[in-house]
Amino acid sequence: MNKVKVLIAVLGTCGLVTQAIAAPGFGQTQNFDPYSQSIRVGVTEPRGGGGSGHPTPGGEPGIGVQSVAKGQITSFSSLARYVEADNNGIHKISMPGSSSHEGMGVFNFSKVANADVYFGEWSQTGKVSDTTHTAYYSGKDVTTNLPTGGIATYTVKGINQYSGSNALQGTFTADFGQKRLTGSIANSALTVGIDSRIRADGSFVGRATAGDVVGTNNGHFFGDNAASLAGVAKFNSDHSKDTAFGGTKNP
Repeated sequence: MNKVKVLIAVLGTCGLVTQAIAAPGFGQTQNFDPYSQSIRVGVTEPRGGGGSGHPTPGGEPGIGVQSVAKGQITSFSSLARYVEADNNGIHKISMPGSSSHEGMGVFNFSKVANADVYFGEWSQTGKVSDTTHTAYYSGKDVTTNLPTGGIATYTVKGINQYSGSNALQGTFTADFGQKRLTGSIANSALTVGIDSRIRADGSFVGRATAGDVVGTNNGHFFGDNAASLAGVAKFNSDHSKDTAFGGTKNP
């Protein structure tokens, strides 16, 4: 069975098992449309294997594509097993027009180190001009014990129109006393900045910039004492600039 058929089987499997799950956090920059090519992120529903299927205990960060099982969410950990990460730690799955599921799209996603947290981008064709371009993140274990004071920095990676060598890099600073998260990530073509308010529920939301374009950002802290973070920057006037990001707290 070739990789395309195996991946489609992974995306389309159903069944039932049970497990308690950690609180998830997720978001995306364009909404899921059940009637046209789009994606949705969240966590998996419990399901068993059955035949050539791949079971999941439920609650795993994942993604679903409208053209496969009506957008049923499949875990990123399952998808990552079929395509190795490149030198930037990014997995690329490209199936813009497979014979079985035409237009399933092009995925670029990465995992935050030492966390069950993923972030990335999708579009139907992978072209910069594709208006379906959507940035996303999904993770387990949203932080419930945010620091009440102090300053922490995070080494952050971003994904936008990924070509294999243009991951964005930068640093975010969290001032937990002032409840602010600020910083920027950049590559040679794009700089994305954020200025966010940290909320008591472990989320953050605020303003984003990409050059002269102004948008919004949102995301979550994950793990004990806000050990990591992930989120998206959204630009309604130009979704080609929508960017996903994730990172870990520096010692």
